[in-house]
Amino acid sequence: MPSLADITVKKHDGSTDVTYNALVGAGSDGSPAVWRQDTGADAALPVGFRASFKLASKWNGPKTARQITFEYVRPDPLLNADATFYTAKDKVVMTGIITLPQGISAASLQETVQGLNLLASSLVKASVDAGYAPSS
Repeated sequence: MPSLADITVKKHDGSTDVTYNALVGAGSDGSPAVWRQDTGADAALPVGFRASFKLASKWNGPKTARQITFEYVRPDPLLNADATFYTAKDKVVMTGIITLPQGISAASLQETVQGLNLLASSLVKASVDAGYAPSS
């Protein structure tokens, strides 16, 4: 089982690092580990308006597979005209479930990382930027 640690990823520019700080480790099956982008965030920005990531794991119903669930939330904070408080008109939410059958080989499980790398591919990133899947 991995140990909780900060996670560093690249910003949209592909070169600038962003750190998601480890806040809470998963307490039990089904409870999430939680990270939030505190490092480098505007100190005046309330924590509820910062990007966050959650990762949880649990057995499926018949206990034949482990399920990893994730949620990424990125609010769009706006400072009001008087510069006295923040609001968030909207937020981006990204969720998913990864089902890992226990009866397949360790090598096949390890290659599941290809799916995560596909999500980080330039074509998928361009689709997120445009808001549309690639067309022919």
